Amino acid sequence: MIFEPLWESAQRGELLLVDGGMCHWHLRRDGQLTIREIIVLPNRQGDGIGRAMVERLARTPGAMCLFAKCPADLDANFFYEAVGFSYEGDERTQSGRNIKKWRLEL
Repeated sequence: MIFEPLWESAQRGELLLVDGGMCHWHLRRDGQLTIREIIVLPNRQGDGIGRAMVERLARTPGAMCLFAKCPADLDANFFYEAVGFSYEGDERTQSGRNIKKWRLEL
């Protein structure tokens, strides 16, 4: 169930909730901040909410880079490119779905 991982992340301060969106993330010991999910409500897309969340994550103490994975068929890949992430390559899931990897050095 998704409730438990979100609850645990909230307890660690790794859940960012804003008006119109949310971001579930994790900061590793090596300084990589991994975006697990970033969601902006459809009626709020284009309002700068996603960009503001990325800017907030970039200020996280100890974060050296931001990292995200996104299914290749989603328009969210254009978002990562637009906010300055660099494309790192692809990987395939066990089900065969193509995933793009993105990194933003801080």
